[in-house]
Order: sequence, then structure tokens, then C-alpha cells
Amino acid sequence: MAENTGMRPIAKDTVHKLCSGQVIVDLATSAKELLENSLDAGATSIDIKMRDSGITSITVTDNGHGIPPENYPTLCRKHWTSKITSFEDLDGVTTFGFRGEALSSLCAVASVTIVTATRESAPMGMSLEYDHNGELVGSTAVARERGTTVVVSGLFARWPVRLADLKKNARREYTRLVSLVEQYSIISDVRLCLSNQTRGQPVVAVRTPPQSDRLTRLLSVFGAHVRPHLVRFEYQAEDFSLEGHVSRPEGGRGGSDKQYFFVNGRPCDLPRPKKLINEVFRGYCPNRYPVFAIAIVVKGSVDVNLTPDKREILIRCEELVLRGLKEALVSVLEPDESAFSVAGVSAGSVNGSAGVKRQSSLMCEELVPPPPAAMKPRLSDPDREAVTPPQVSTKKRPSETVSKTSVTDSKQSATVSKPPTTVSKPPAATSAPKKMGTVVIGSCRNRIQNDTHDWKSVADRLRIKQARMKAKLEDSQLRDLDPMPAMTEGGLSVTDPEEASSALSRLIHKTDFQRMRVLGQFNHGFIIALLDCDLYIIDQHASDEKYNFEQLQQRAQISSQPLIHPAVLELGVVDEAVAIECRDKLEKNGFFVDVDEDAVPGQRLRLKSQPVIDKTLFDQKDLMELVAQLCVDPVGVPRCERARRVFASRACRKSTMIGDPLSKTRMRDIVGHLGDLDHPWNCPHGRPTLRHLHRLEKVDL
Repeated sequence: MAENTGMRPIAKDTVHKLCSGQVIVDLATSAKELLENSLDAGATSIDIKMRDSGITSITVTDNGHGIPPENYPTLCRKHWTSKITSFEDLDGVTTFGFRGEALSSLCAVASVTIVTATRESAPMGMSLEYDHNGELVGSTAVARERGTTVVVSGLFARWPVRLADLKKNARREYTRLVSLVEQYSIISDVRLCLSNQTRGQPVVAVRTPPQSDRLTRLLSVFGAHVRPHLVRFEYQAEDFSLEGHVSRPEGGRGGSDKQYFFVNGRPCDLPRPKKLINEVFRGYCPNRYPVFAIAIVVKGSVDVNLTPDKREILIRCEELVLRGLKEALVSVLEPDESAFSVAGVSAGSVNGSAGVKRQSSLMCEELVPPPPAAMKPRLSDPDREAVTPPQVSTKKRPSETVSKTSVTDSKQSATVSKPPTTVSKPPAATSAPKKMGTVVIGSCRNRIQNDTHDWKSVADRLRIKQARMKAKLEDSQLRDLDPMPAMTEGGLSVTDPEEASSALSRLIHKTDFQRMRVLGQFNHGFIIALLDCDLYIIDQHASDEKYNFEQLQQRAQISSQPLIHPAVLELGVVDEAVAIECRDKLEKNGFFVDVDEDAVPGQRLRLKSQPVIDKTLFDQKDLMELVAQLCVDPVGVPRCERARRVFASRACRKSTMIGDPLSKTRMRDIVGHLGDLDHPWNCPHGRPTLRHLHRLEKVDL
């Protein structure tokens, strides 16, 4: 630290660089600021041209109003703007920019040249050059129609760390830029074109026709394949209004990257509404994310001056917006969720009771009669588990009319009726006991065989068991249980399987499995192991199954079935760019594609072959799921959900079973393999691999 610690002002050029580095942080924000300037200038046609993914240059051309000559000297000066004159003007600002920082910050991180012409000066314009401090250093008369062209070259040339990062992640940064431009193409009714030239002819990534409707622009971004699954909704309130499109559960996506919000016409990030929508959607489709674009018009106060990029917005009536958003989503998603199929016939549920409705499918080919009405056990027998046959109601239900909005932006009414279903009557109370099927525990068909039960004896035993359990629960609540401090700190005093798994991952490191001492086998199903003073019980089947599953995930060679005619894949531009960049990962999953460079963006991929596993032919939906996962995390080789289920089934069948006697060498192998896994705490079906038994005060074995 310097000897002179007195306060002194920071140099003006240093302040300029410090502040500019917070405004222009990457390639996306550089082009975003120029795009917003063009929209504020009233342009109806905007072209964004990149050279080498923006490393060499960024050129934005529009047909807006142009820049008057009197503004040339102050155009790139810090905090010079024509949008506001005082802080109070923020409440009524309708433009994207208002702080006068964009062009000045771009000058600090790159070289900026502007060519502009107004209606009065066209067809003659002026080419303006600015230095890194935003001062005009030269001007030349050139031919130019009305509008403005801004050329930014040598981005981050004076910032070596950011330049190195931009060159290293150029493709990823360009993909982020494409996603950002897509958001403006959805909310704006201008002709917007984004292209990139690396070698040869420029490749168009985004192109929207002018004056097109919202749905057309959405499909150009999301892809035409989502059209059947999009539902339009509206919600009107006193202080705000909602309007947008959201996908139905069957049109969900593997990632959450296609979720856009617009507040008063401005693309922004809204964490709480996004979390709310995903939680509501999870009630209908637990394993996927919705695709949506929602415009919020707020009549009250909105603060857009929170961050330099103006992506975070503070809404005064956010709680009301959340409430209205949830009500609107439930109104469009629940009618579809209440429909189910009975023997191939679509029907609508008319159950008026409250609660979460789950999608169901009921096949009436073989109906097993239910147990006698007098004997209706609610729980399975703890000693001998049995599968209770399904019960089907024989009552006729009236038809239900559900009103919802189609994707063509016009409201329609769909009437869904449910035909009566005839079911044989239940047997008499004296009928013979029925033979039950195989019980599946944790999705592993591993243990309990077919057995027969008498319904009356089952009910009697259940009542006895329930009484014992109730007494034991009341007794445990009276006692003051004090878990051992070490285990409490490790988080092992939990009963929920997911919490227990998380606690184990905190307490046990994966390298500890190599240090575990195998003591023996319990009941031909579990391995007892000792780690220091802690005793653990390890499920031999779940542990071996998880090892085999991860081996299949990493090493399985998936065969591929060639198609007679290659299929054209209709993807969003960002999805298509990710698929092209990650073709090797798609090929490892059995999807082989060709790229047609002359085709329009979004239709450049041709699917040549599809994967086949165990006579299961995968389709384009599985490919879309893989692409969505790669958009979120391009590292590693993803697997679609269907492939994971197939691998889990294979791993289960080839693994050590419950009931198999094991040698000590085999037990050591199973325990040691857990240390090599990415996530050794649960099998693919969710069953825990190990649990803590006891902490020994003295170990003498």
C-alpha cells in the first residue's frame, strides 16, 4: 500500500474505463445496446452483421430517423442523452435507453465509426469517427439513405482478459447473442436480421418478416414443431394486464432456456414469476419445463434503473402479478390435464373437487374385480405386500365444456364428452381369494413373488399393525430424542430419502468408500461396512445397479437405424446452432444429421438416422430433448429420458440381486465401485445405496 493514504479523485479516463466495463461486459450486451438504439430511432428494418462471431467487427444498420448534425460532437459523450432531462422523467420513459452510456462505453472498449443521414440530408450522410473517450475526431461526407450504421471493431482490444475469454468462447457468446436478439424479434414488429460471417458467405441466424403477428415471430424462434402445443392466454386486472403463449405439458422442454418475459415492451429477467410458472407446470409435467413468452403491461410504477443492462426490473404490484399469472396458467393448463384415455377414446374429467389433477391413462382390456365392499384395506400388508386391483367407476358423467384459446390467437370452445363405461359387477363377499401380481419396489423387479391372500385376514392384520404403529408413534413423540452431535452436524437425523442422500454426500466423501472396511453380509441383501467409528449398511443391489448404470451411460454404443429419406428438422435458430456445434454428442446418442448450408435458418439440419435400443426406435422428440439439455449444459454427453430408462432396466437385470450370497472380495468390489461414480447415493430408480447405522464408541474388531 502506498505511503500517502490521503483521499484523492480518480483520474477522469480511469473513471470512464471503470464505468464502461460495467455496461459493456460481453458480446451480447455490445450488440444489444446498438439494437435498442435502432429501435428507439423508429427503425422498421434492422440488420446486425457479425464478422468472426463479433471478434472482428459488429455492424448494425437501420432505417431510423438518423442523427441531426448538431448532435455529432456530443453523440458519444458520457451521460449525454435526448431521452430524459431529470430523474423524475424515469416514471414515464418509454424508450429502451435513457442514461446516455451505451455509445460512450462502446468507445471505451472498441473502435466506433458511425454513418448517419436524416430525411433532410439524404441521400448524403456523414461518416463520424470517435476516439476512446467518446470525442469526435473526424467526419467525412458519404452517400447514405436515411438511417444510421454503427460499426464496432476490435471489441475488447484494450481489455486482454475479456478479449481472451471472447476468443475462447466465441461460439457460446454468439449463441447467447442469438438468444437475446430472438427476444427483441418476438416483442418488436420490425424486420430484424442477424447474420455471422466466418468464412465464405454470411450465415443468417435470425430473420423475422416485418409487421408479422406475434405467433409467427414466436414460431420462428421456438420452431414450427411447438405450434400444436402452444396455448394463448390473457388476463386483465386494474393495475396490469398479461398476454402471452405457453406450451401444454406434452410440449414441454428438457431445459428452461426458452422462457421469455417482457415488461412494458422491454425484454427482462423476472426470477419470481419464472419460478412460479415452472412450479405450476411441474404439477402437470414433473420432468419438463414450459416454453413461454409473456408480455406484462403495468400501469403503475416500474423501476428499470436497477442494473446497467436494464434486464432486472422492479414492479410495485409484483404480488398481484404473480397471483394473476398463476390463475391464468391454471385456467389454460388444467382443462388439458383433466382429459384421459379410456380404451382409445378421449374423455374429459368432470370432477369438480379441488386439488391437483394428474394425467392418467386407463385401459379396460382386462379388468380385475375389486375386493368385496365390506373389505377395503387402505394399506398393503406389511408382511406380504400385494397389488390392489384398480377400481373403475360405472357412473355416467355429464359432458363438460372447456373454454380456452387456440394458438391462432382466436378463442374457441372445445366440448369434450365422456361415454359410459361398462364394468362387470364386483363379486360377492364369499368369493374366493384372488391371486395377486408381482410387487415392484423402487422400480426394481427383484424380490417378492406371486402370492395369494384372503381379504378378511389381510384387513384384520392391517388393523392390528396400524394400532401398533400408532402406539409406537405416540410413545416416540413423548420421548426426548437427542441424536449424537456428530451425526446431527452431518445432517443424518432426517427421515426423508432425498434429505438423507444429501446429508450423506456432505458427511461422506467419495474417496471414503475405498477406506471402508467390509465386515460381512446381512440377510443376503446388505453389506455391513465400517468407516472409522461409523457403521453403514449398503444395499448390494442398488449399489451394483448404479455402477452398471453409469458404465452404460458412458460406454454404451447405441446402434442407429438409417432413414430412407432424410427428415428436415424444424428447430429454433439457437437450438439449431447448438445442434450443429454438438453434432458429435448427438452421434454418440445415435442421431446422425447433415447440415444444408443453403437452407433457411431453422431448417438446415437433415436427420439421416435414429437410434435403436432393445428394439425401441427413438424419434425426433428425443432429439429435441437432447438439444434442450445441450443448450443448458454443453459439457458432457447427455442422455434422453427414454435412454436412461432403458439403461436403468439393463443395469437392474445384470446387477447383483437381493438374496445372492457374496464373497468378501465381491463385497469389496461393490463398495469400492461407489467411489468411482458421479452420484453414488441412489440407484437410477431412486433407491438409496447406503444408510448410517450406528456410531461406535470403541472399535475392536
